[in-house]
Amino acid sequence: MFNQKNIMYNTFFAHALQQAEYRITPTGKQVVKFYLDKNEQPADVDTAFKKRVLEHLLQADWNRYPAIDLKDIEEKVAEYCGLLPENIVLSAGSAGIITTLLNHFALHHKHIVIAQPSYTLFDYHCKTNNISYEPWFLDADLGYNVQTLPALRSDSVLIITSPNNPAGNTLCLEKLEHLLVQYPQSCIILDGVYTEFSQTDPTPLVKRYPNLIVLRSFSKAFPMAGLRLGYLCASPTTAAIVKKLVLPFSINHFSLAFAREMLHDRAFMASAKQRVQRIVAERERMCCLIGKHFSPGVLKVFRSEGNFLLIRVFDNAAFSRLMEDLPQNGIKVLNTSGAPLLHNTLRVSIGTPYENEVFFSRLRSSLERTARHCGKNIPPLFPVQPLRHSGMVRKPVFGREALCVG
Repeated sequence: MFNQKNIMYNTFFAHALQQAEYRITPTGKQVVKFYLDKNEQPADVDTAFKKRVLEHLLQADWNRYPAIDLKDIEEKVAEYCGLLPENIVLSAGSAGIITTLLNHFALHHKHIVIAQPSYTLFDYHCKTNNISYEPWFLDADLGYNVQTLPALRSDSVLIITSPNNPAGNTLCLEKLEHLLVQYPQSCIILDGVYTEFSQTDPTPLVKRYPNLIVLRSFSKAFPMAGLRLGYLCASPTTAAIVKKLVLPFSINHFSLAFAREMLHDRAFMASAKQRVQRIVAERERMCCLIGKHFSPGVLKVFRSEGNFLLIRVFDNAAFSRLMEDLPQNGIKVLNTSGAPLLHNTLRVSIGTPYENEVFFSRLRSSLERTARHCGKNIPPLFPVQPLRHSGMVRKPVFGREALCVG
């Protein structure tokens, strides 16, 4: 029977889009106690601060579009980055800027090069929108090798994620500047949303190199992933052009109210910086803990400059069992094994010390159980410390901690 609806569906939507799975899938009926999959801040905002934001929000005219003049926020963001307001473009999350730029460059037939593996949105958006790009693959150790970079042209756009998500490594500033100087006619976009967790900050380079664009976000180093606020840093000329591409009124009253309260509150900003420092310390502790407890033949934990760790389990059966055991124990991590060079890998966000203890305990018990089933043994290098909290989960907030039943 003739079905006009199906013909329209198949004709007007790209085949790749129709066949693609959702990039972010819902949890479903599984009970999740530990969200360690999206690299969010583990600590929520203090209730008193939320009330201040709500009071600010109540003063806004909800029947009107948000103001298009955001100079006051741009000034505070520029101050935070060590730039000028003319260098800043605000957006409803850095992801919105990514898709906007990819669409524009594709429509104008630019030569797009994307480092891989990388933030999955780049590859997903290109494939589902029939945007061609040339991959720049990381080396076997997941490092950036400039020698294998595809040849760049005057119409090339090179996209790099540093710190890399999910690998965690960075492109050193020396190599980045080398590329900026060697290819002055190419546009280099650096996704730097994890910059606060790294030892290097490429953002100030936009003052010296007009061919550099740096993407930043408030979703990682600040407890506001649910509010969707990101920004682009570039030369004043480039920033002014990109502003014309960004959809007007895309940042809602709520996000703007939070940004104004947050950026003008020195105590809040200082608390956020301290929180980042604690996450970095916890990241190093976990990297050392996991690395010492397992022999190199069992797994590898990659050094990271983000708020997460990438872990590779070498045995196929052990990895498959682990990815079943973690969600069964209420732990949600990101399975990254479908990306290039990332066979049998997972990315785990750095949570609270207790959340990290639970993850480590389940990681060890799962791998030990698989090893016993296969007649192998994973001897501990030093005793595993028992979990201190049973039945109670600490829900941290900025400024205090609240106990809730797990």
